[in-house]
This record gives sequence, C-alpha cells and structure tokens, in this order.
Amino acid sequence: MQQSSENVVWLKATSAIFYGIASMLITFVNKIVLTTYNFPSSHVLGIGQMLSTIIILWICKKLNYVDYPNFDKTIINKIFPLPLIYIENIGHRLASNLSNGYFNEDFSKHHVQLSTLQRTILAAGSAAVSLVDPFRGDMIACLGETTGKYSLNYCLEKMKLSDEGHKILLEKPRINTKTIDMTYLENLPDGTLGKTYHNFLKINNVTPDSRDHVKFIDDIELAYVMQRYREVHDIFHAVLVMPTTMLGEVTVKWVEALQTRLPMCIGGALFGASRLRPRQRQLYIDHHLPWAINTGKKSNFLLSTYFEKRWDQTLDDFHREMNIQPLV
Repeated sequence: MQQSSENVVWLKATSAIFYGIASMLITFVNKIVLTTYNFPSSHVLGIGQMLSTIIILWICKKLNYVDYPNFDKTIINKIFPLPLIYIENIGHRLASNLSNGYFNEDFSKHHVQLSTLQRTILAAGSAAVSLVDPFRGDMIACLGETTGKYSLNYCLEKMKLSDEGHKILLEKPRINTKTIDMTYLENLPDGTLGKTYHNFLKINNVTPDSRDHVKFIDDIELAYVMQRYREVHDIFHAVLVMPTTMLGEVTVKWVEALQTRLPMCIGGALFGASRLRPRQRQLYIDHHLPWAINTGKKSNFLLSTYFEKRWDQTLDDFHREMNIQPLV
C-alpha cells in the first residue's frame, strides 16, 4: 500500500516537472518562431500547437499511456464557442509576448543605471543644451528621461483608465519600419489616419526609426510609456495637421505639455516660442497658442490611442471621436 502511494506521488511529481519543462520549451519555440524567423501569424502558430497537442494525446491514448473519454459529437454543442475564444486568446497572448519581447530586449540592452547625482547633472546639462539648441534630439530625450518620473506615472495611470490604453500597456507595440507595413499605409485611401501619417513622413522626410531608445528610466513600465510617447510624436503631428517647422513643433509641444505634464514638453512649449520669427510669432499668439491650449485641455488623452488599430479610420472621424477641432 505504501509502495502504491509512493508511486502516485512520484507520478504526480514527474507530471508536474514534465509540464513545467514543456511549458518553457513552448515559450522558447514561440519566441524563436515569431522573432528569429519572423513567422507572420501568431494565430496560425497557436492553432498548429493546439492540433499538435490533440494528435500527440491521441497517439498516447492508442499506446495506452493516457486515458480520456472518446470524442462525442454532443461535446461541440456543449463547449461552443469556447474553442473560438481559446484560439483568439492564444493568438492574442502570443502577439502580446512578441511585442513585449521586443521592448523588454531593448530595455535590457540600453538601460543605464544612474545615481541621484548623475541624474541631477544629466538633467541640468541636457536642459541647458536644449535651450541653446532645441534641435538636439539626444539632449531633449535625456532631459525627458531624467526629469519625467512623476509625469510618466501620471500618463501611465491615464492609460490604464481606458481599454485602449490598457491594451497598449499590455502588448507594448512598437512603431518603426520593422513593425509597420509602410506599403500598406501608402495604399490606404486619402484622408485615413494611416495615409495621413505616411504622407507626413514623406513630406517632412522623417522616419519612425529615428527615435532614441529609452536609457535612464529604471521602471520598465514607465520606460515603455516614454518610448511610446517618442514613437507616436510624429503621429501627433500628422493627426493635428502640424508640420515640423518651429511653429508646428511649439504648437504640438503645448498640446503634449497639457496632456502629459512632461517637463521637457512644458519647457519646449514655454521657451520654444522665443525662437519664432516675427510673422510666426504673430500667428502663434493669434491662432496657434489658443488652439493648442484648447486642444490640450479638451481633447481625449492621445497617448491612449492605439493608432496601429486605427490606420483605416478617417481623419475626420478620428477628430470627432477625440474632440479635436482642426486649426484652420
């Protein structure tokens, strides 16, 4: 009797160990297939794994290694639509793991730990250089990372409040030429978000690959929020119909400052106007500044927008949904 109990315990223990090893191997295989070999569909991968599991279990049953009830047609009616939900869920999880993997790898690769003194020196130095030369993107990025902790926490909580923002935080999508099909955006109808964004990049001769990696933020969630802000900045320009001129940049910075409360955005909004030419300054005072303040206060939180899911949405519909009145 004691020997039988020991066998049961041993079987349970080995089953648990086998299950753990199998789970880890599946995770490694998914990672390799989706990232190294760029397999195009997480859903197909998930369905293939499910079918493989069914076949393996069927073979094991034939060899008397496992036992379970025979298939019954009534089971379909009993469990439907659970299989469809399962397939969608596993595909979603695989896609989420893929996106998370991209960012987690970048975070681990580029993260730099700073002491309080180092952070203070970097913040002061980058602020000084940014004031002298507002086109130093590296210094502006450094300033944002070394001074933006509380503002990023605010943005994180705002994103969690919406389903769309929460999904962005969960999946951690990236915006670059590896993750976005630029040909697809180019072929979208005029007036859609995707086409508008593609035209903006082409007209202003910019690329989504130009955004720096986050280096000096220790919390990975806050680091992603900053990375997301950088990568959607050009989309903000596009949907707000603002060019990359100094006037357009200062205008967008006001909207971002009011929405995100990031010190670098506030600084860019306040001090950037001093570099405007006389005619631009008059336009800024009469039109752009009032419009930017109104848009920043009244429009929906733009950082919670999953733009990648909205490429085919018309710009007019997007403006209505986000409560944005375009500047004429």
